[in-house]
Amino acid sequence: MHQPDHTSGLLHAGLLRCLPVAFALSCLSACQSPLPPKLTSAALDNASALAVPGAIQPISLQGQLSIKLQAWNDTPAKGVSLGFFFLGTRDAGQLDLMTPLGSQMARLAWQQSRVTLTDTQGEQQFDSLDALSEQTLGEALPLRALVDWMQGKPCQDLPYAPEDSAGVFSQAGWRVDTSHLTDGKLTAQRAASLSQRGVMVKIFLDR
Repeated sequence: MHQPDHTSGLLHAGLLRCLPVAFALSCLSACQSPLPPKLTSAALDNASALAVPGAIQPISLQGQLSIKLQAWNDTPAKGVSLGFFFLGTRDAGQLDLMTPLGSQMARLAWQQSRVTLTDTQGEQQFDSLDALSEQTLGEALPLRALVDWMQGKPCQDLPYAPEDSAGVFSQAGWRVDTSHLTDGKLTAQRAASLSQRGVMVKIFLDR
């Protein structure tokens, strides 16, 4: 497994509920409200079998997620590295976030009419996936597009511009480099501007 760079600082108060426990070598089993069980590979197979022919098929991905937020205005730089499991499609998926010790910390789930965060404190519903990722990860990240990016292609729902280098393109304000996906590495970077902070996302997929 590739190991991302670890940076200091944590992002959202919801993450702060459990991450310090992990870094103190305690696990989330001490929390009294367990998260829902993960979907299994059998559930994925069943979902594929029931899928409409020609529709987007669900996928299963896992690895490490590294997010680095640049300092911006009066906001200091921050970063976090988490394990993740993803199951579903860009339109209906669930993303389980894991502590550095491998304990499940939170689940982000979305479908057309429902976006939720489930952690040891219970379930919280959001108006949009952008609002969910901003509150959970510190910035509104293109989670739907990331599902396609992790498969080495631009999101089909959004315009994009290929760059000179193979496997590199710009989409939704992000420069996406999929040229090293054969080694399990994806990089997406959003440049800083007067209206938004710079963000670097690195994903290291298990093979």
